[in-house]
Amino acid sequence: MKPHIIIVVFTLLASFSWVVLSYDRYAKLKSWPVSRWYEENTSLIKIASFVSLPGSALASAYVAQWWIAFMVIIVGFCIAQLMTSLFKKNVQYIALVGVPIFFL
Repeated sequence: MKPHIIIVVFTLLASFSWVVLSYDRYAKLKSWPVSRWYEENTSLIKIASFVSLPGSALASAYVAQWWIAFMVIIVGFCIAQLMTSLFKKNVQYIALVGVPIFFL
C-alpha cells in the first residue's frame, strides 16, 4: 500500500478513537443519550480506542516521517469534532463501528 493511504487510515482511526474517548462527557453536557458501550470506562471499545489513539500516531511515524504523528493526532481531533458537529448523537454509533474496522 502507498504511505498516503496508510496515513489516511491512521488519521481516521485516530478520529474515531477521539470520538469514543470523549463522547460520554460531551453527551452529558448536551443531554444526548449515551449508549451502554460508552458508559463504563473499562468497556472493550474504550480500551481499544485508548490503545489505538497513540498507536495510530506511532505507526504513522514509523511508516512515514516523525512529524506525521503530530499531524495524525491533530487532524484526527479536528475530524472528530467535525463528525460530532455533523452527526450529533448518532456519532456514537458511527465510531462504534469505525474503531473496530480501522483497528483491524
